[in-house]
Amino acid sequence: MRRITLALLRTISELIFIGVAGAAVYVLIDLLAAGLRGLPPYIFDVAKAVVIIGAGVAGVKALGDFIIAALRPMIGDRAYSVGNTFKVLGYIAAITAGFFKIGATSQIALLGGTVAGIVLGLALQPTLGNLFAGLLIIATNFVRVGDTVRIINWQVPYQWAFSPPYKYFSPDYIYPAFMGKVVEVNLFYTVVVTDRGDELKIPNSIMLGGAVVDESASQWSQQRVVNVRVELPLSVVDLDRLEGDIRELLSDLDVRGIYLNEQSDKDYVIVLIRLAVPKGGDWRLVKSEALKRLLKMRAELIRANEQRFLCLTKGVCKQP
Repeated sequence: MRRITLALLRTISELIFIGVAGAAVYVLIDLLAAGLRGLPPYIFDVAKAVVIIGAGVAGVKALGDFIIAALRPMIGDRAYSVGNTFKVLGYIAAITAGFFKIGATSQIALLGGTVAGIVLGLALQPTLGNLFAGLLIIATNFVRVGDTVRIINWQVPYQWAFSPPYKYFSPDYIYPAFMGKVVEVNLFYTVVVTDRGDELKIPNSIMLGGAVVDESASQWSQQRVVNVRVELPLSVVDLDRLEGDIRELLSDLDVRGIYLNEQSDKDYVIVLIRLAVPKGGDWRLVKSEALKRLLKMRAELIRANEQRFLCLTKGVCKQP
Protein backbone atom coordinates (compact mmCIF):
# COMPACT_ATOMS: atom_id res chain seq x y z
CA MET A 1 0.00 0.00 0.00
CA ARG A 2 2.83 2.40 0.82
CA ARG A 3 4.42 1.75 -2.54
CA ILE A 4 1.15 2.52 -4.33
CA THR A 5 0.71 5.71 -2.29
CA LEU A 6 4.22 6.86 -3.21
CA ALA A 7 3.55 6.05 -6.87
CA LEU A 8 0.29 8.04 -6.72
CA LEU A 9 2.02 11.07 -5.18
CA ARG A 10 4.79 10.89 -7.78
CA THR A 11 2.22 10.66 -10.59
CA ILE A 12 0.24 13.62 -9.24
CA SER A 13 3.41 15.71 -9.03
CA GLU A 14 4.33 14.75 -12.60
CA LEU A 15 0.85 15.68 -13.86
CA ILE A 16 0.99 19.04 -12.06
CA PHE A 17 4.41 19.76 -13.55
CA ILE A 18 3.25 18.75 -17.04
CA GLY A 19 0.09 20.87 -16.71
CA VAL A 20 1.92 23.93 -15.45
CA ALA A 21 4.68 23.64 -18.08
CA GLY A 22 2.18 23.07 -20.88
CA ALA A 23 0.00 26.00 -19.77
CA ALA A 24 3.04 28.28 -19.52
CA VAL A 25 4.21 27.41 -23.03
CA TYR A 26 0.64 27.80 -24.34
CA VAL A 27 0.37 31.31 -22.82
CA LEU A 28 3.81 32.18 -24.18
CA ILE A 29 2.65 31.24 -27.68
CA ASP A 30 -0.38 33.54 -27.28
CA LEU A 31 1.94 36.40 -26.24
CA LEU A 32 4.19 35.77 -29.21
CA ALA A 33 1.17 35.70 -31.53
CA ALA A 34 0.06 39.10 -30.19
CA GLY A 35 3.53 40.57 -30.62
CA LEU A 36 4.35 39.04 -34.00
CA ARG A 37 1.27 39.87 -36.02
CA GLY A 38 3.18 39.71 -39.28
CA LEU A 39 3.47 35.90 -39.11
CA PRO A 40 0.68 33.66 -40.43
CA PRO A 41 -1.70 32.60 -37.62
CA TYR A 42 -1.51 28.91 -38.51
CA ILE A 43 2.12 28.81 -37.30
CA PHE A 44 0.97 29.54 -33.76
CA ASP A 45 -1.91 27.08 -34.08
CA VAL A 46 0.55 24.37 -35.06
CA ALA A 47 2.77 25.30 -32.10
CA LYS A 48 -0.23 25.07 -29.76
CA ALA A 49 -1.16 21.70 -31.26
CA VAL A 50 2.38 20.44 -30.59
CA VAL A 51 2.09 21.61 -26.98
CA ILE A 52 -1.27 19.83 -26.59
CA ILE A 53 0.06 16.59 -28.08
CA GLY A 54 3.30 16.72 -26.06
CA ALA A 55 1.57 17.45 -22.77
CA GLY A 56 -1.11 14.84 -23.49
CA VAL A 57 1.41 12.12 -24.33
CA ALA A 58 3.51 12.90 -21.24
CA GLY A 59 0.43 12.92 -18.99
CA VAL A 60 -0.92 9.68 -20.44
CA LYS A 61 2.48 7.98 -19.97
CA ALA A 62 2.57 9.06 -16.32
CA LEU A 63 -0.96 7.74 -15.72
CA GLY A 64 -0.19 4.50 -17.58
CA ASP A 65 2.90 3.87 -15.48
CA PHE A 66 0.84 4.45 -12.32
CA ILE A 67 -1.85 1.99 -13.50
CA ILE A 68 0.83 -0.65 -14.02
CA ALA A 69 2.36 0.00 -10.59
CA ALA A 70 -1.06 -0.07 -8.88
CA LEU A 71 -2.37 -3.22 -10.60
CA ARG A 72 0.80 -5.32 -10.61
CA PRO A 73 0.48 -6.48 -6.96
CA MET A 74 -3.07 -7.69 -7.74
CA ILE A 75 -2.86 -9.18 -11.26
CA GLY A 76 0.88 -9.59 -11.72
CA ASP A 77 2.43 -9.12 -15.14
CA ARG A 78 -0.99 -8.70 -16.76
CA ALA A 79 -0.92 -5.15 -15.42
CA TYR A 80 1.40 -4.25 -18.30
CA SER A 81 -1.31 -5.14 -20.83
CA VAL A 82 -3.83 -2.88 -19.06
CA GLY A 83 -1.38 0.00 -18.69
CA ASN A 84 -0.10 -0.25 -22.28
CA THR A 85 -3.65 -0.37 -23.67
CA PHE A 86 -4.47 2.79 -21.69
CA LYS A 87 -1.37 4.47 -23.10
CA VAL A 88 -2.29 3.58 -26.69
CA LEU A 89 -5.80 5.01 -26.32
CA GLY A 90 -4.46 8.10 -24.53
CA TYR A 91 -1.84 8.76 -27.22
CA ILE A 92 -4.50 8.54 -29.91
CA ALA A 93 -6.73 10.96 -27.96
CA ALA A 94 -3.86 13.44 -27.48
CA ILE A 95 -2.93 13.38 -31.16
CA THR A 96 -6.59 13.80 -32.15
CA ALA A 97 -6.94 16.81 -29.81
CA GLY A 98 -3.87 18.36 -31.41
CA PHE A 99 -5.31 18.00 -34.90
CA PHE A 100 -8.62 19.50 -33.76
CA LYS A 101 -6.69 22.51 -32.49
CA ILE A 102 -5.14 23.06 -35.90
CA GLY A 103 -8.61 23.04 -37.46
CA ALA A 104 -7.27 22.25 -40.91
CA THR A 105 -9.70 21.88 -43.80
CA SER A 106 -9.91 18.62 -45.71
CA GLN A 107 -7.92 20.07 -48.64
CA ILE A 108 -5.08 21.26 -46.41
CA ALA A 109 -5.14 17.99 -44.50
CA LEU A 110 -4.95 16.05 -47.77
CA LEU A 111 -2.04 18.14 -49.06
CA GLY A 112 -0.22 18.02 -45.75
CA GLY A 113 -0.86 14.31 -45.43
CA THR A 114 0.53 13.66 -48.90
CA VAL A 115 3.74 15.60 -48.30
CA ALA A 116 4.18 14.29 -44.76
CA GLY A 117 3.42 10.77 -45.89
CA ILE A 118 6.17 10.85 -48.51
CA VAL A 119 8.77 12.31 -46.15
CA LEU A 120 7.86 10.52 -42.95
CA GLY A 121 6.95 7.28 -44.66
CA LEU A 122 10.51 6.91 -45.93
CA ALA A 123 12.23 8.23 -42.82
CA LEU A 124 10.10 6.46 -40.23
CA GLN A 125 9.24 3.21 -41.99
CA PRO A 126 10.90 0.96 -39.35
CA THR A 127 9.41 3.00 -36.50
CA LEU A 128 5.90 3.06 -37.96
CA GLY A 129 6.14 -0.65 -38.76
CA ASN A 130 6.95 -1.39 -35.12
CA LEU A 131 4.19 0.96 -33.95
CA PHE A 132 1.43 -0.66 -35.99
CA ALA A 133 2.77 -4.13 -35.22
CA GLY A 134 2.64 -3.22 -31.51
CA LEU A 135 -0.97 -2.10 -31.84
CA LEU A 136 -1.88 -5.40 -33.52
CA ILE A 137 -0.02 -7.48 -30.93
CA ILE A 138 -1.78 -5.71 -28.05
CA ALA A 139 -5.21 -5.78 -29.74
CA THR A 140 -5.09 -9.45 -30.80
CA ASN A 141 -3.13 -10.89 -27.84
CA PHE A 142 -0.62 -12.36 -30.28
CA VAL A 143 1.62 -12.63 -27.23
CA ARG A 144 0.61 -11.61 -23.74
CA VAL A 145 2.54 -10.56 -20.66
CA GLY A 146 3.22 -13.67 -18.59
CA ASP A 147 3.34 -16.10 -21.54
CA THR A 148 6.34 -18.40 -21.91
CA VAL A 149 7.25 -18.40 -25.59
CA ARG A 150 9.86 -19.43 -28.12
CA ILE A 151 10.72 -16.81 -30.76
CA ILE A 152 11.36 -18.29 -34.21
CA ASN A 153 12.51 -15.70 -36.75
CA TRP A 154 15.43 -15.54 -39.15
CA GLN A 155 16.01 -11.93 -38.04
CA VAL A 156 16.70 -13.10 -34.48
CA PRO A 157 19.79 -15.32 -35.02
CA TYR A 158 19.91 -18.33 -32.72
CA GLN A 159 22.90 -20.62 -32.28
CA TRP A 160 22.36 -23.89 -30.49
CA ALA A 161 25.18 -25.61 -28.66
CA PHE A 162 27.40 -27.88 -30.69
CA SER A 163 27.03 -31.49 -29.60
CA PRO A 164 27.97 -34.91 -31.00
CA PRO A 165 25.58 -36.13 -33.72
CA TYR A 166 24.16 -38.91 -31.52
CA LYS A 167 22.54 -36.24 -29.33
CA TYR A 168 20.11 -35.40 -32.13
CA PHE A 169 18.61 -38.75 -33.09
CA SER A 170 15.86 -38.22 -30.52
CA PRO A 171 12.31 -37.94 -31.88
CA ASP A 172 11.75 -34.84 -29.74
CA TYR A 173 11.23 -31.60 -31.62
CA ILE A 174 14.11 -29.13 -31.56
CA TYR A 175 13.11 -25.48 -31.92
CA PRO A 176 16.01 -23.24 -33.00
CA ALA A 177 14.65 -20.36 -30.96
CA PHE A 178 15.07 -18.23 -27.87
CA MET A 179 12.76 -19.24 -25.04
CA GLY A 180 11.62 -16.90 -22.30
CA LYS A 181 8.81 -15.16 -20.45
CA VAL A 182 7.10 -12.11 -21.93
CA VAL A 183 7.33 -9.32 -19.35
CA GLU A 184 6.32 -6.28 -21.41
CA VAL A 185 4.60 -5.49 -24.70
CA ASN A 186 4.82 -1.81 -25.58
CA LEU A 187 4.20 0.13 -28.78
CA PHE A 188 7.63 -0.43 -30.32
CA TYR A 189 9.18 -3.60 -28.89
CA THR A 190 8.46 -6.65 -26.78
CA VAL A 191 10.63 -7.61 -23.81
CA VAL A 192 11.29 -11.30 -23.18
CA VAL A 193 13.37 -12.56 -20.25
CA THR A 194 15.14 -15.72 -21.41
CA ASP A 195 15.45 -18.86 -19.30
CA ARG A 196 19.00 -17.84 -18.36
CA GLY A 197 17.91 -14.41 -17.15
CA ASP A 198 18.87 -12.24 -20.12
CA GLU A 199 16.56 -9.44 -21.25
CA LEU A 200 15.73 -9.82 -24.96
CA LYS A 201 14.11 -6.77 -26.60
CA ILE A 202 12.51 -7.68 -29.93
CA PRO A 203 11.08 -5.03 -32.31
CA ASN A 204 7.36 -5.63 -32.75
CA SER A 205 7.59 -5.89 -36.53
CA ILE A 206 10.00 -8.81 -36.13
CA MET A 207 7.84 -10.39 -33.43
CA LEU A 208 4.72 -10.17 -35.60
CA GLY A 209 6.55 -11.26 -38.74
CA GLY A 210 7.82 -14.53 -37.28
CA ALA A 211 6.47 -17.59 -35.52
CA VAL A 212 5.91 -17.88 -31.79
CA VAL A 213 5.70 -21.21 -29.98
CA ASP A 214 3.54 -20.63 -26.90
CA GLU A 215 4.74 -22.85 -24.08
CA SER A 216 1.91 -21.67 -21.82
CA ALA A 217 -1.48 -23.33 -21.66
CA SER A 218 -3.86 -22.04 -24.32
CA GLN A 219 -7.36 -22.63 -25.61
CA TRP A 220 -6.15 -25.12 -28.21
CA SER A 221 -3.47 -27.21 -26.49
CA GLN A 222 -5.24 -29.25 -23.82
CA GLN A 223 -2.17 -30.99 -22.43
CA ARG A 224 1.55 -31.10 -22.98
CA VAL A 225 3.21 -34.43 -23.78
CA VAL A 226 6.96 -34.97 -23.30
CA ASN A 227 9.26 -37.78 -24.38
CA VAL A 228 11.71 -39.57 -22.12
CA ARG A 229 14.37 -41.77 -23.69
CA VAL A 230 16.58 -44.30 -21.93
CA GLU A 231 19.10 -46.78 -23.30
CA LEU A 232 18.92 -50.30 -21.83
CA PRO A 233 21.31 -53.24 -22.35
CA LEU A 234 19.57 -56.12 -24.12
CA SER A 235 21.47 -58.56 -21.95
CA VAL A 236 19.61 -57.59 -18.74
CA VAL A 237 16.04 -56.88 -19.89
CA ASP A 238 13.11 -59.14 -20.67
CA LEU A 239 11.55 -57.55 -23.73
CA ASP A 240 8.21 -59.28 -23.13
CA ARG A 241 7.90 -57.85 -19.61
CA LEU A 242 9.65 -54.54 -20.19
CA GLU A 243 6.56 -52.45 -20.94
CA GLY A 244 4.70 -53.76 -17.89
CA ASP A 245 7.69 -53.17 -15.61
CA ILE A 246 8.02 -49.55 -16.81
CA ARG A 247 4.29 -48.89 -16.39
CA GLU A 248 4.45 -50.21 -12.84
CA LEU A 249 7.54 -48.08 -12.15
CA LEU A 250 5.79 -44.95 -13.42
CA SER A 251 2.31 -45.83 -12.19
CA ASP A 252 1.73 -42.44 -10.53
CA LEU A 253 2.62 -40.57 -13.75
CA ASP A 254 0.36 -40.21 -16.78
CA VAL A 255 2.05 -42.62 -19.21
CA ARG A 256 0.64 -42.25 -22.74
CA GLY A 257 2.83 -44.77 -24.51
CA ILE A 258 5.91 -46.99 -24.23
CA TYR A 259 7.82 -47.92 -27.37
CA LEU A 260 10.98 -49.78 -28.27
CA ASN A 261 12.07 -46.82 -30.29
CA GLU A 262 15.31 -47.92 -31.92
CA GLN A 263 18.41 -50.01 -31.42
CA SER A 264 21.48 -47.88 -30.83
CA ASP A 265 23.79 -50.81 -31.59
CA LYS A 266 23.53 -54.59 -31.40
CA ASP A 267 23.73 -54.62 -27.58
CA TYR A 268 21.36 -51.76 -26.58
CA VAL A 269 17.77 -50.78 -27.18
CA ILE A 270 16.36 -47.28 -26.74
CA VAL A 271 13.00 -47.14 -25.01
CA LEU A 272 10.75 -44.12 -25.56
CA ILE A 273 8.17 -43.19 -22.91
CA ARG A 274 5.56 -40.51 -23.63
CA LEU A 275 4.26 -38.69 -20.55
CA ALA A 276 1.42 -36.20 -20.22
CA VAL A 277 2.11 -33.20 -18.00
CA PRO A 278 -0.67 -32.08 -15.62
CA LYS A 279 -2.21 -28.73 -16.54
CA GLY A 280 -0.13 -25.97 -15.01
CA GLY A 281 2.68 -28.41 -14.14
CA ASP A 282 6.34 -28.06 -15.02
CA TRP A 283 7.25 -30.55 -17.75
CA ARG A 284 10.91 -30.45 -16.67
CA LEU A 285 10.06 -31.86 -13.25
CA VAL A 286 7.93 -34.65 -14.76
CA LYS A 287 10.63 -35.60 -17.23
CA SER A 288 13.35 -35.43 -14.58
CA GLU A 289 11.44 -37.66 -12.16
CA ALA A 290 10.69 -40.27 -14.84
CA LEU A 291 14.28 -40.33 -16.10
CA LYS A 292 15.64 -40.66 -12.54
CA ARG A 293 13.48 -43.73 -11.89
CA LEU A 294 14.39 -45.31 -15.22
CA LEU A 295 18.12 -44.82 -14.64
CA LYS A 296 17.78 -46.42 -11.18
CA MET A 297 15.93 -49.36 -12.76
CA ARG A 298 18.72 -49.79 -15.30
CA ALA A 299 21.36 -49.77 -12.56
CA GLU A 300 19.40 -52.37 -10.55
CA LEU A 301 18.98 -54.62 -13.61
CA ILE A 302 22.70 -54.47 -14.35
CA ARG A 303 23.53 -55.18 -10.70
CA ALA A 304 21.16 -58.17 -10.60
CA ASN A 305 22.56 -59.59 -13.87
CA GLU A 306 26.13 -58.45 -13.57
CA GLN A 307 27.85 -61.54 -15.00
CA ARG A 308 25.49 -61.70 -17.97
CA PHE A 309 25.93 -57.98 -18.61
CA LEU A 310 29.73 -58.14 -18.45
CA CYS A 311 29.87 -61.15 -20.76
CA LEU A 312 27.23 -60.37 -23.38
CA THR A 313 27.46 -56.56 -23.43
CA LYS A 314 31.03 -55.78 -22.39
CA GLY A 315 32.64 -58.96 -23.68
CA VAL A 316 34.29 -59.73 -20.35
CA CYS A 317 33.29 -63.33 -19.72
CA LYS A 318 34.31 -65.18 -16.57
CA GLN A 319 36.55 -68.15 -17.37
CA PRO A 320 35.24 -71.55 -16.17
